[in-house]
Amino acid sequence: MSALALLEARLANNQPITIDDLGGVEEILADADQLYAAPFLDILADVISAAPPPESAQLHDFLVGGFDVARDPQSFRDAIDRLIRNATLRAAIAQSVVPIFTRRIRQHATEREALIAAYALEGLFRFALEGDVSRHRPLLELAEVAPDVPGPFAQHIAKIGGAAFHAWGDDELLTMLHRLLDNEEAEGEAAFELGLAHLARALDGEDMATILVGLGTARLVFERACEADDDRSDARAYRSAIDLVLGFAANRSAADMQGTLTDLVTAARDHSAVLRTGSVAPWLAPRQDVDLEWFELARTVQRATDDLGRPSWINAATTMDRILAVYDASCTIAHGDGLRSVLRPRVEASFLRERGLAAHLDDLLSEGQWPDAQRTIAQNLRTRLDEAYRAGAGPGKAGENEQYPLLARILPEGTSTEQIPSDMVRALEARLASHAARGPELANPVLQRVLATLRCQLSASSEYTGEVKQAFDAILQQILIFCSDRQNAGVRDLGSRGAYLRAHDPSEAEFQSDLRDFLKGNLLGAEVLSEVSGIATGRTDLYITHGGLAFVIELKKHDGAFSRVTANRYNAQATSYQAANVRLGFLGALELVDRPGPVPSIEECLWHSAFVPEGGSLPRHLIVFRVPGRLKSPSALR
Repeated sequence: MSALALLEARLANNQPITIDDLGGVEEILADADQLYAAPFLDILADVISAAPPPESAQLHDFLVGGFDVARDPQSFRDAIDRLIRNATLRAAIAQSVVPIFTRRIRQHATEREALIAAYALEGLFRFALEGDVSRHRPLLELAEVAPDVPGPFAQHIAKIGGAAFHAWGDDELLTMLHRLLDNEEAEGEAAFELGLAHLARALDGEDMATILVGLGTARLVFERACEADDDRSDARAYRSAIDLVLGFAANRSAADMQGTLTDLVTAARDHSAVLRTGSVAPWLAPRQDVDLEWFELARTVQRATDDLGRPSWINAATTMDRILAVYDASCTIAHGDGLRSVLRPRVEASFLRERGLAAHLDDLLSEGQWPDAQRTIAQNLRTRLDEAYRAGAGPGKAGENEQYPLLARILPEGTSTEQIPSDMVRALEARLASHAARGPELANPVLQRVLATLRCQLSASSEYTGEVKQAFDAILQQILIFCSDRQNAGVRDLGSRGAYLRAHDPSEAEFQSDLRDFLKGNLLGAEVLSEVSGIATGRTDLYITHGGLAFVIELKKHDGAFSRVTANRYNAQATSYQAANVRLGFLGALELVDRPGPVPSIEECLWHSAFVPEGGSLPRHLIVFRVPGRLKSPSALR
């Protein structure tokens, strides 16, 4: 019997296999072509690695040849795993298989070849982790990946690229992941890995502004992963975890965050079910622990919110353990103090405000049987409180008047916001901020709702505050009115100015001129210019200035339905004008569709979009709007 026949027979009977069981070294070498053609490369790797050194050495070249011609992706991947796990075998043939892996990485014309190429790059990456090759070998291959590579290959490469970033932190990996966002099959995976990368960068930030912007960017990319793939429960869970952390830092109540916690629990449960249904590569297994740490911390944060709102606790020891876990929060996905920097201020403010909480801390420090590490955390908190007292905060003071400036401004002199329940303080401050930003009230309740929704979504931008927010809101409100009016106004109302809305092939210039004139007449105190050159080395469609602030409206004439997916094609161009000014802008489209029925509702014609440029870390925000063209009278619709 041939070596292949002997191998198949022993597999059929579930028997152990040795070199002698296959007829010896000579029989295996004589039957090499048939063995290579069969999907048993991983089994052969096991047999060779377990053989006595003399026989094993005689078959090293045979195994190298198997990696060179293997056609079964799964046995190819499993054979690489056997090779890497056996240090002796790896030391013997690693340098011989590296050029083979390099060649196979670049052969991905068919689906089978694409999988083998991905597994070859995975092997090269793992060799680098083990120190058998320089990390520059896999980095070079990853950096050269184009966005149009086959989907199965691109999906695996995105995952490998993300893992490589966490190992080595190379910026070229982020650039590669950005490119893969344009690969429809790999977009979800690439976005998720980018989210993890930006999360890691955020937690390594040196100041609060950098940390918060980074967390916002990470959340944005996780959101894109969710939009690209409804089954990305891992992205949904991370998005919710970030929302809970940011909500805690912003003094949101536990009740306000309950919906977010429910989303996290559901997504984490779904993600756990996915992991249980399949095997995880050993080099990715540690990331499951990271997931669990993050999601457990987020749940703890939500519970701690309630704890910190009370003046005292019944079960002080258990509650304090939970608070200290939040106070010293860290995550193995990145090595930095970013997360603690975000969470600690609220904890410290609560202990300064509530004498009972500080008393619990002192009692437990004097009597509690804490492990040394936890006692150190508690002592650090006590030290921070003492520093605040010496700085003049005084027990029972938390600086709330500085946290809620609008409310403090209208309170009687000498009154502190700490005398008002915390939930009420937050609600009053939010209503005052909304009133200050509202400006003239829109009469149409639907337009009010659309405007409120867009403003809420824009709050993800760190620049959407103060003077910038006020100026941007003024433009946003006028664009919303413009979109509504251009759907409602008849021929008699607009005259020749609105003729383009009913023309079969209007020009973009007519659309631009109409919007410019509308904004020019309604934006008092702002300058509205068209075709301004020298901005991002190009020319803007509409350029609106409020003193030093500048906002750009990019306009398009689009044949066919202008959907969210379609609008994403123009994100790079529309946000390019934000490079040297505020990272907020507009993208508008004149949508040319021959509809037999009515046009979309106004709520479907405006939405928020955010975009992180390739190689960047700061998100840029757009309000996208479409103005339906080729309008027909109601009597002409079917």
